[in-house]
Amino acid sequence: MFYYVVKAICWLILKIFWRMEIIGIENLPQSGGLIIASNHVSYLDPAVLTASLNRKIYFLTKKEVFKNNFISFLLKNMNALPIDREKVDILAFKKAINILREEKVLGIFPEGTRSSNGELQELKLGTIKIAIKTGVPILPAGIIGTHKIYPRGIKFPILFKHKIIVKYGAPQYLDKSKSRDKVYQMEELGLLGKKIKELSTTNT
Repeated sequence: MFYYVVKAICWLILKIFWRMEIIGIENLPQSGGLIIASNHVSYLDPAVLTASLNRKIYFLTKKEVFKNNFISFLLKNMNALPIDREKVDILAFKKAINILREEKVLGIFPEGTRSSNGELQELKLGTIKIAIKTGVPILPAGIIGTHKIYPRGIKFPILFKHKIIVKYGAPQYLDKSKSRDKVYQMEELGLLGKKIKELSTTNT
């Protein structure tokens, strides 16, 4: 119940202040394990994905954010899982695998951190490895506008001036038998990056 109340509040705030528009939601599978892979340019991005989906989403979130007790309580109740970005976090990896095997939705920002300039940075291979391991598709997503609204370095988001658009592309299916094929994995990572970049780029 807590999750859906917060989700509804997020949706209302994003609609009122930034006229959030959702494109391509018909590409979202309504059942089965799924990875949502999106660009990451602002602290608003998880709220945008949460509010735009009609399925509950679980996020891998850097462990530093959980130091504040209130924020930690909020994140845990919103299905955020702490991850150590400084090393290979086996525990977080196992939690991610279990979520997908339970046929839930896992949200990942493959860049590993927020982009400082709004441009898509190099993607980490972990998203591809998890998808191959579990056999679930990856749904690429692109978020537009949040970098202008709440970029790094400012304390409060800018209200009303900009619009938020979130776009979902077609699911990317991977070959589960290629778990040891590094060339294949890098090719699929490149394809994922291309899709996310296309979805997160404006036409103006």
